[in-house]
Amino acid sequence: MSAEGKHIVLIEDDPDMHEVIKMILEPQGFRITCCSTGPEGLETVRQTPPDLILLDIMLSSPSEGFHVSYDIKQDEALAKIPIIMISAIGETMGMDFAKELGSQYVQAEAFLEKPLDAAKLRETVAKVLGEQSQE
Repeated sequence: MSAEGKHIVLIEDDPDMHEVIKMILEPQGFRITCCSTGPEGLETVRQTPPDLILLDIMLSSPSEGFHVSYDIKQDEALAKIPIIMISAIGETMGMDFAKELGSQYVQAEAFLEKPLDAAKLRETVAKVLGEQSQE
C-alpha cells in the first residue's frame, strides 16, 4: 500500500513528539495533522476523517487517550478508522496494553511504547493501514 496522500491525525500533547513523528512519517508520503488535546483531536477527526489516528494515552489526564479512542470507536462514522496508541504509561505502570488490544479498555489496532523506534513506527503504520485496505 502506498503511503502517498494518506492522512494521519496525531493526538499528542508533546510538541517535540509532533516533530519527531513528522520527521519519521512525512518522508514516507504521509500527511500529518497534529492535535495537542483530546477534544481538538476528536473535532479534527470528525471534520476530516483520516486514514489513521496516532493517539497518546496520557494527555490532559492519565487516561484521556482511552476515552478518546472509545468515543471514536462508538461513533458509527468514525469506528473503522484504525488507531495506534502510543505511550510510556505501560512501561511506567508495569502494564502490557498490547495484550488488551481490541478490548473495551484498549480500543485500538496497535500499541507502541515510548520512546518510539522509527522503524517500528513505520512498520506498524504500514501493517495497520495494509490490514485496513483488505476489508
